[in-house]
Amino acid sequence: MSGQLELNLAFTFGLIGMGLGWKWGLNQVSGFYDSASAVKYLMFGLVLGTLYALFSDNLVLRDYIKFINGEQELVIMNFIISILLSISISLLIMLLLTRKNLLSTKSGTTSGWSLGLGIGAMFSSRFSYLSLEYYGIGVLSLLQVVLFVVMLPIFEGAICSYQGSLSSKGFRFKSSFIASFGRFFFLMILPAIFMEIIWWVILIPVIMLLYRKSITDWIPQSMTQEAKRRYRRIMASNARRVKDLENLEKTTNIVQNITYNIQDSSIVGDLKPEINSNKD
Repeated sequence: MSGQLELNLAFTFGLIGMGLGWKWGLNQVSGFYDSASAVKYLMFGLVLGTLYALFSDNLVLRDYIKFINGEQELVIMNFIISILLSISISLLIMLLLTRKNLLSTKSGTTSGWSLGLGIGAMFSSRFSYLSLEYYGIGVLSLLQVVLFVVMLPIFEGAICSYQGSLSSKGFRFKSSFIASFGRFFFLMILPAIFMEIIWWVILIPVIMLLYRKSITDWIPQSMTQEAKRRYRRIMASNARRVKDLENLEKTTNIVQNITYNIQDSSIVGDLKPEINSNKD
């Protein structure tokens, strides 16, 4: 029964992380991207992420955990498998993000973001379950699950978004090479993160940097010229609205302070005759 609880918790949290990543990445360009394509590639990501997480777990993570626990020696085959797995996933994603419908609509970055969210959600679900199964339900294991759930969809979303951005410009194998290196780095640090939560201090800054680049550069660049003009007008209008609200709030505070000072002055003026009469 406990295994079913851990499994349900892991996949529920994985879907929550996918929803958070969708909101954080695509909320600013809502209405300016091909949502139908994004949803379709999200489904592709769920399937691809399931296979990616399965191979990463069985072929990489388990051997590294045994090596860290001193149960076996580390062999070169683990590095080769990690490299081949990273390259294979990156090439497959490049093929998905260079389809004609994406290139014609310039939606490679947004569809890549949703594709990465699906991959990251399944990856985080599987490794969250492994963490709960390995350590049990406790404070550290739940913190580990939260980090998996929040960070992995953003990490894969950013890498796939970057691949979509470069692939749409014709730099297909350059995008695959850089993405393969990023995924290989992640597969190498994953066992250390799984065993000691302190190793997240290395990965979290990298993920936050990639996320910032995604929402400020790569995703907005996928919009058409007309959509960019509309987007800039809306953002400028929102900025003016926020500034007007701030000015209104400042004016209201000033008026309230003046009113309060006037009331204090009138009260003091009313009290002065009484004070003088008491002196007499």
